[in-house]
Amino acid sequence: MAFPCIRGHHIYASLLNSESVILDLGGHKGEFSSILNEKHGCTCHVLEAMPDLYEGIRQSEQLHAYHFAAGSQDGSMEFHISSNPESNSLRLKSEDHVGTIIVPTISIPSFMNRFEIKKIDLLKMDIEGAEIDVFRGMSDKLLQSIPQITVEFHDFIPEMQLEREVIECINRMKSLGFACIVFSRYTHFDVLFLNTRHCSIFVILLARLTKYFHGLGRIIRRFLG
Repeated sequence: MAFPCIRGHHIYASLLNSESVILDLGGHKGEFSSILNEKHGCTCHVLEAMPDLYEGIRQSEQLHAYHFAAGSQDGSMEFHISSNPESNSLRLKSEDHVGTIIVPTISIPSFMNRFEIKKIDLLKMDIEGAEIDVFRGMSDKLLQSIPQITVEFHDFIPEMQLEREVIECINRMKSLGFACIVFSRYTHFDVLFLNTRHCSIFVILLARLTKYFHGLGRIIRRFLG
């Protein structure tokens, strides 16, 4: 499948190979990166802010884990812990909030410089609202060097009030030469940015058709009960 969905993130798999470098922000237990490493042999760099999740990531020669929360700058911030380990957030205390800790933060340019990462072939973000700050911390030149970016925007959480900022971010990416494919139905829960410098018009059209085929599949499954 050209556009598989891996843990809620659609990607363009045909751009990946053993030379590819993945930057996985909000890596949880490393599941997303582990799948890509096993399937394509990619080198994966996983950032996870929650200490116990970070410690549980199985590292290898090609899968590296780092205890950071990705943001717009280096430093430290309060990190709000939820009883749902996939809802921990720099931005918002959830209804299931159980505590707050201080975690180290790092911007993507600083991370790349510090760990001598020369390129990113796929950037994945699932960081509970902090994706806006990550984009703000990246220059136009750096963004334009990345072939594809998959993002879980959190405008589906009304309390975060991110609707305007998400649209501004999408418009910026379009102005930089990215096609924006929204695979989620109502909000921007599953967005794939494809760099038109690396993808043909045919590939972008195929991505958009895939989105509608997936939607048709959901309708059929609901109809069949």
